[in-house]
Amino acid sequence: MTAVRSRDAERFAAAPPEGVFLFLVFGADAGMARERALAIVDRRVDDRRDPFQFVEMSGDAVSADPLALLDEANTTPLFGGRRAILVETGAKSVLPAINSLIAAPPAHCTVVLTAGALRRDSPLRKLVEGAKLGAAIECQPDAAADLQALIDRSLRDAGLVASPEARGLLLGALGEDRLMSRAELSKLALYMHGREHVEAKDVEAIVAHASNIASDRVVTAAFGGAADIGAALDAYFTQDGDAQQLLFGALRYAVALHRARLATEREGGRPDAGVSALMRAGFGFMHRALMEEQLKNWPSARLGALIEPLRAAQIRARANAATAQMEAERALWNVAKASGRR
Repeated sequence: MTAVRSRDAERFAAAPPEGVFLFLVFGADAGMARERALAIVDRRVDDRRDPFQFVEMSGDAVSADPLALLDEANTTPLFGGRRAILVETGAKSVLPAINSLIAAPPAHCTVVLTAGALRRDSPLRKLVEGAKLGAAIECQPDAAADLQALIDRSLRDAGLVASPEARGLLLGALGEDRLMSRAELSKLALYMHGREHVEAKDVEAIVAHASNIASDRVVTAAFGGAADIGAALDAYFTQDGDAQQLLFGALRYAVALHRARLATEREGGRPDAGVSALMRAGFGFMHRALMEEQLKNWPSARLGALIEPLRAAQIRARANAATAQMEAERALWNVAKASGRR
């Protein structure tokens, strides 16, 4: 009977107790849940690539035939030793199969279930947490400190050193899914072969979602009232920038800045809550001083008044691709002008 909190999940998965045979690894970050599920499997079998030692089953298959999981769990590997089964649960219930396993635990098999975010009263979570030989492991998405540690380890292992701006871009581009973050960092390491110092242009060139950061740079410049917003727009579109993405980024940032400003106002004008809100919204590539400046210069009422015109511009651009660039340029110019009215 074990419920493992998110802060203890990685340590628990690295050394799962021998007395537990049934594990439920769940959370909104599917990549992290799978990574920790496989870490448990690796501690329980000698070779995960051996099909006699390790089997994956779909939740739908287990739901359709609950006895199939029981049969697999009690199958003896061809050459002896231990066995592990990974079941990726879905919308269909696997409770009958899990109840059968709990009633008759296998002697030499570990069963690991993965699932998305589960409430405390979820039947599957309650069943595994309450089982004498079961453990439910919660996996919350990476916090900023966790993502920073992942980036540091990956760069260090690859012999790379990142500039502060490149590191900020990585923080903004990664973090939605643990396995995707690892894949993007591996791709960056391969791209940097023969070079040691990672600059912002390297991240923008190779990391997925970095194109969003390129448009976000133009957006935040407009919200800062940049006098050279015209040059920034010209440079963006000269490099095949996407007008739809730019308008979406402007709307996304207006909403995020509005929420952040409201959080700042609730804290009596102290910027920490607003800065945290912007970072959670994916704008960690911005310097803190720029965040604080824009939080200070944009009252919530003026930000709220921007949202509908930006949404309307986005709708018009979708309806007529030929005028999308014009809509994006006009919208960003209007933002820059609004920022100048202080």
